[in-house]
Amino acid sequence: MGRVAKNKWVKYLFMKKNGTLAPYLPETRRMSRQSFWTLLGNHGYVIVKPVWGSRGRGIIQVSDLGNDSYAIHYESMKTVKRGRENTYRYIKRKIGSAAYMVQQRINRPTINRRPFDMRVIVQRKKRSPRWVVTGKAIKVAGKGYVVSNNTRSHGQLLRFKRGIRRSSIRHLSLAALESRIDEVSLLSAKHLKALFPRHRIYGLDVATDRQGRVSIIEANLYPAMSHFLKLKDKMMYRRILSYK
Repeated sequence: MGRVAKNKWVKYLFMKKNGTLAPYLPETRRMSRQSFWTLLGNHGYVIVKPVWGSRGRGIIQVSDLGNDSYAIHYESMKTVKRGRENTYRYIKRKIGSAAYMVQQRINRPTINRRPFDMRVIVQRKKRSPRWVVTGKAIKVAGKGYVVSNNTRSHGQLLRFKRGIRRSSIRHLSLAALESRIDEVSLLSAKHLKALFPRHRIYGLDVATDRQGRVSIIEANLYPAMSHFLKLKDKMMYRRILSYK
């Protein structure tokens, strides 16, 4: 299981096979010159990320500014390149020979003008087939960063309800949003069981767009617990541990 468990591309392809789950996955391809320009053409924004990466490392966001200009956002560095050749060469220099994929970027809502997404923990107890959402935290990107990984971007962690109430999508129904996120997260865990039959915990990175449509960005088999430990209220952290 080891290598497959950390391979984002394999997990994406497996989840894409599920007809119910497929609409919740942003368009993703293996990184190549052709796939990069196709996805950027389709969406205007893409995320270029390592197949084996974790904790938000090595992620590059590229936006088409029009007039043959492209904004590249890597860690907290922003640069603008003119021309397709220059742009692609710059990205290739950053990623070297590592395996990468390119993914449609979800236009995430914001809290204090910073984009956010969510970490959702789904677990089942040792002898039970029943999956349960045991934790949900909102991850707000740090100032100047694209990634919401807390340690990497020095962002902010908030409880789900509190975060949504302070966000640019606070006008949406909180209950409807939460039940949709839970439903898609549970569906992901149930489907991944076929690939990882003995596994009992997933940390799903879930984003919504500015209309509240839910997307699964990726599924982690070894999610860090630090998100929940950093929240003032330790109730979720204790619940996650009780399932472990």
